[in-house]
Amino acid sequence: MHAPAPAAQRHRESTRRTALRPDDEQGACAGQLRIQGRPAAVAAVIQSADPASRGRLIGQLQRQAGNVAVGALLARPTAAGGAGDPLPVQRWAVTVPAATADCSVVVDWMNAHSPYRARSGWALTSPTFNWGGDFNFSGSGKSLTVSLTNPTVSLSTTVDMPHWAPTDPAMKQAWASMTTDLRAHEARHEDVATSWKATLLSRLTGLSLSIKQESDASAAVSKVWASWLVEHQADQSALDPFTALLDCSGGSTDSAAAETDDDGSAAA
Repeated sequence: MHAPAPAAQRHRESTRRTALRPDDEQGACAGQLRIQGRPAAVAAVIQSADPASRGRLIGQLQRQAGNVAVGALLARPTAAGGAGDPLPVQRWAVTVPAATADCSVVVDWMNAHSPYRARSGWALTSPTFNWGGDFNFSGSGKSLTVSLTNPTVSLSTTVDMPHWAPTDPAMKQAWASMTTDLRAHEARHEDVATSWKATLLSRLTGLSLSIKQESDASAAVSKVWASWLVEHQADQSALDPFTALLDCSGGSTDSAAAETDDDGSAAA
């Protein structure tokens, strides 16, 4: 039940960003979705899937039809009349010749040209947590407290991974293996964020803070919220470092690698 004004206010502004995880370059789904035919049905299937499966399905469609077409598909209204989810997977193009057979050439090019070379290496995944709720004030003076009724937590994640379609058989296999391993690791980061979404909601539900005046409410909640996101980031960092090999060695130790840094993003 909403508290009567001015005891209740709606908060819709707080946004915090922390880094998370990349998406499937090869996909783990054996079936072949096609954008032709019944796009609304395809969009509904994707939007109802769990985050990891949704990323794999979208990655497959992107390889078939490109980002623009998939973005348009997911922007279609759903059966319930709402807009589709924002496109969670992006691709940055690796423009090394498709026939390249030397892993070190590919790694050197990506290290020099990745848009994330100064931050996380080859890929970047960013979750955004938002909190909301109605401020509810109790007491007065030194005993004034604020809590939240109808608290909400939202989580949206964007992923950017390298995209390349090698033609050399050995390189094709090496690229597929590396991106599959990287995606599997990044799925663990997404699971951490999903778990923390529930944790954050639970904490907001039980939150009660002492404040000096009602105008301090937003800042007080935001300060606690920021400290919780530090905890979330610590859980993300505990998953790293991680190494995904781009292995053209045929079994020798002469392989190139993509590693992840402490914030969960893929780093070369």
